[in-house]
Amino acid sequence: MSTQSEINKPKRNFSNRESFAENLTTVFDCINSGAITVVSLITIVLISSLLISSFNWNNTLLEPIKVPDSLEKTGYTSDVLTKRVLDEIMLINTTSAKHDKKFSVKQPGDELAKLDSVSLAGTLDVRAIKTFIQDLFGIKHEKMTGEITAITVKDVTTYGVRIRLMPQDIVLVDLDEQLPIKDLIHLIALRIVEAKDPAVAASYYRRHHQDKESLRMIDKVLQDDDLTDDAYALTGRAHIYINQNKYKLAQEDLSSALKIDPQFSSALALQAQLFFRQKKFSEALAISKKEESLYPDRWQTYMNLGESYAGLEDKAQAQASFLKVISKKPRSSRIFEEIAHYFAKNGNVKQASDILSQGTLLFPHDPSLFLEFAKILAEENKMEEAKDALTKAYELDPSLDKLENEKTKTTVLDKQFILKKAAEFAKAHSGQVKDSVEDAIDNDLN
Repeated sequence: MSTQSEINKPKRNFSNRESFAENLTTVFDCINSGAITVVSLITIVLISSLLISSFNWNNTLLEPIKVPDSLEKTGYTSDVLTKRVLDEIMLINTTSAKHDKKFSVKQPGDELAKLDSVSLAGTLDVRAIKTFIQDLFGIKHEKMTGEITAITVKDVTTYGVRIRLMPQDIVLVDLDEQLPIKDLIHLIALRIVEAKDPAVAASYYRRHHQDKESLRMIDKVLQDDDLTDDAYALTGRAHIYINQNKYKLAQEDLSSALKIDPQFSSALALQAQLFFRQKKFSEALAISKKEESLYPDRWQTYMNLGESYAGLEDKAQAQASFLKVISKKPRSSRIFEEIAHYFAKNGNVKQASDILSQGTLLFPHDPSLFLEFAKILAEENKMEEAKDALTKAYELDPSLDKLENEKTKTTVLDKQFILKKAAEFAKAHSGQVKDSVEDAIDNDLN
């Protein structure tokens, strides 16, 4: 029999608890279902993106180049040699194709940037997946295939190299050379660059003072139906003509380049340099001011402004412009030399010394810069420092003996001795090809 307290005790609402549990289960089911849906959506998006990128993927694959047993034994397997060739191509590209990057516009070097190696056997990466998808859908993609043969006669090995571009079946490399393997790899890479992107090859040859080869590549660029790299080719040819003192031909090419692109930085910078050569300083200043309005962050702009003002004998403006060049740390020791020479010629030897001091810190392996520094320090009667700079110049040049003279061991040195040694050093280098200011300006445009 129930007591009154038991009768009055509130009954537990089991139906409410069961309803809550059911609702909670439903919530978890929804969350779980939603999570699955999100994961599914992400998976679909990823797969779709991969498919789209695979359909649009147009990289050229360099298959492992077959090598003879003699190279295999020295460590140059197919995979190693192919990787070295690609590395050499990328090095040529990055050091020869420094220009304005304009979105959606083809640039020299773009084709070379699309070169890639085939995935190693047994590995799975994005390249392998994209290649598989393209093959699955019957999409033709470019690839390079080739081999190296070796014939040795009386300890002299001749390497035969044949590389073809497929599916077009075009011969890109056809060589028979007796070269060390490192030089052969460089030559293979250079031949591929010539075939795939002659504008880059032209720039490479010009920067290495091989004008004939550069002009050959420029002709190849200008003869094709693609106009996108003509401005680069025309400017490059104008650069060669300026160094050859063929100013009329240079002007024709620069005018054509600027007609294609009125804001093309290399052409504008080179146009100013051409005016300097012709002593047309007012025209050079007008071009330089246009450069300043378009490219105020570039040191080349202020170098051209400085040279323009110097030609017009406006020393204050010239010096201000040249100091702005130095503040932007140009990647050319020649520019430090030229600007220091200007300050020294105009009586500001201390400023010239400061500029060369900065230069030797940025270019610690340039003997020519230390030579100029030694001469300026001698002019300041800082003989010990001058001797140290000159000694450093000798040490950096493997073709010369270190500076050895009893007089250098004394505590007091005279200016004539330092300048005499500097002159001897300069004479020993007189036959070397040295970059012009135009070279320095154009080579550092990026």
